[in-house]
Amino acid sequence: MVKFKITPERFATACSALQYMGVKSEQENIMINTLPRFMVDDKGEYIIKVKIDEDGDVEAVEDADMTLDALTKITPKRLETLYQELREAANGIVKKVNEGV
Repeated sequence: MVKFKITPERFATACSALQYMGVKSEQENIMINTLPRFMVDDKGEYIIKVKIDEDGDVEAVEDADMTLDALTKITPKRLETLYQELREAANGIVKKVNEGV
């Protein structure tokens, strides 16, 4: 089974502004390309490592190739559920900022 841990915190620190905007506007090609950043291994650790620069921007993404094969195992039914979780995580980022967190 392919496992995901989709949270606003991960979204805010592992995805670009373009991915954020693409998920918010429900662009499926961006959503499917964003999902691997939320895949976790059996220990619950994110497979893709995202390096953030001193300004807080994504500098490098490592181990993305390890997640591509797993995407071929996701059914359309599960994909819709994951898309919903992505949208909720994206909305959670704005909620936290508006609440001053």
